[in-house]
Amino acid sequence: EVGESESVLISGKSGTGKSLLAVEVGKHVISNGGVLLTGKFDQLQQGKPFSALASAFNQFCGFLLSNRDLDSMKQKLAHQLDCVLGSDAYYLTKLIPKLTAILGLNISCGYHDENCVDAQKRLQWLLCEFVQVISTSFAAPVTLFLDDLQWADPASIAAVKHLLLAVNVTSQDAHFFFLGCFRKEETDSGIKISCDDIVASVNVELDCMGEETVNTMVSETLCLSPRLTRALSSAIYHKTKGNPLFVTRLMISLCRDGLLRPSLRRRRWEWDKEKILCQKL
Repeated sequence: EVGESESVLISGKSGTGKSLLAVEVGKHVISNGGVLLTGKFDQLQQGKPFSALASAFNQFCGFLLSNRDLDSMKQKLAHQLDCVLGSDAYYLTKLIPKLTAILGLNISCGYHDENCVDAQKRLQWLLCEFVQVISTSFAAPVTLFLDDLQWADPASIAAVKHLLLAVNVTSQDAHFFFLGCFRKEETDSGIKISCDDIVASVNVELDCMGEETVNTMVSETLCLSPRLTRALSSAIYHKTKGNPLFVTRLMISLCRDGLLRPSLRRRRWEWDKEKILCQKL
């Protein structure tokens, strides 16, 4: 049976809930027995290839090392990696330091070609092999979530494409799902992870909420009729333009400052719309 791979890209402005949606997907992956790897690109590390990928795989290895209940899986993973990669595992440990403890070998000894002109291509191949070994060892699909793709380096984007293509075309029984988030306004033409229609892919774009949606959110939060919260939600929408993160932060701020407060006498929430409109966000 040939392996399968899929990708989903979530885009939108800052605060529209991209990462939150991805976290919910991650919970679903774990609850259904899948393997979840997570990494986040940093604006200050754009010149460092594979930074988020390295972090994702290193955290996964750290999780295995800290969980004694997974000792048998660690041994199986180490055996499979040794069979598939042999001494080439050395190059993988340069990117993923905690993998060294899982392999349990002194793989730093011996001759290693550090000046390989195709070092990045070699790492791409090694990461593909690692994903396939993880998927087959755990008998579970592997999901890789990378946040803030707008700061990803070209080598990392190429590696993700290679992972999707390799698992989909050459792997046996491995399953790989890529989930990425990025701020569309901070990229020239979006993030392109497509593989010439060989890999199933979906693009999801999140936007700010409309005024009616904000009113529904406020109504449900305060357990009041939408008719009663319309004036409050109108003021909140005016201040936040419907950005979900800003709406949440503003409501917390209003409660903290006493502009949105529970009334024991009226047995409901009350507010001062004019003072709210003057409130700084």
